[in-house]
Amino acid sequence: MSLSINNSISALRALGVKQSVTANNIANSETAEFKKSRTVLEEGVTGSVSAKNQPVNTPGAMINQADGSVEEMSNVDLVQEVTDMIPIKHAYEVNLKALKTSAEMEDSVLDLIG
Repeated sequence: MSLSINNSISALRALGVKQSVTANNIANSETAEFKKSRTVLEEGVTGSVSAKNQPVNTPGAMINQADGSVEEMSNVDLVQEVTDMIPIKHAYEVNLKALKTSAEMEDSVLDLIG
């Protein structure tokens, strides 16, 4: 496989990790004391992409309970999580288009060779 194909595939895998972390944050947004995570995408030496998860330890909102105790809610901001998914969608589209273009170019070369 060519380097560009490998790089696009690694990007799609890393974006999948990022999407999974975002989905987990959204799913747990109403869970008391849940701490969200963030995924940082990093470029490798050859242009490949890797994903690293990092916890976000900022405190959540504090809610007074009926018994007088205070409970910390999750630190997930749903608006931020949903808007973070928009560039992930576009990055998926770009990498899929790059894979399609690469396949079309290889087909053209094979047609020229005979």
